[in-house]
Amino acid sequence: MARISCPACSKPISDKHKVCPHCDTAVAGLDEHEREKLAYRRYIKRKQGLLNHSFVALIIFLGGFLYLYSREPVPESLEQITTYGAIAAGFIWYIINRIRIILLKKS
Repeated sequence: MARISCPACSKPISDKHKVCPHCDTAVAGLDEHEREKLAYRRYIKRKQGLLNHSFVALIIFLGGFLYLYSREPVPESLEQITTYGAIAAGFIWYIINRIRIILLKKS
C-alpha cells in the first residue's frame, strides 16, 4: 500500500482508494492525461483565488488612499489612523498575494 497524492486536492491518499476521501474525486482508472487535467484545474482555481485576494487588497489600499486625500482627516484622529491602517494593510496584503502568485507559477 503506497501513499499517493490526489490529483484534484493534493492530499495524501492510499493507492488502493477508488475515490478520494477528501474531495470525492474518482482516482481509480485515471490515465496520465486526466491526472494532468485535474492538476491544471487545481492550479487555475488556486491562481484565481489569489488574484481575487489581490483585487480586494488593492481596493482596500485605494479606498484608504482616496479617503485620506479627499476628506483630509484631522491629524492624530482615529479617522486618520484608520485610514493609514487601511492603506498599510491593503498594500502589504497585495504584495504578499503577488509574491504567492509568483511562487505558484514557479511550482
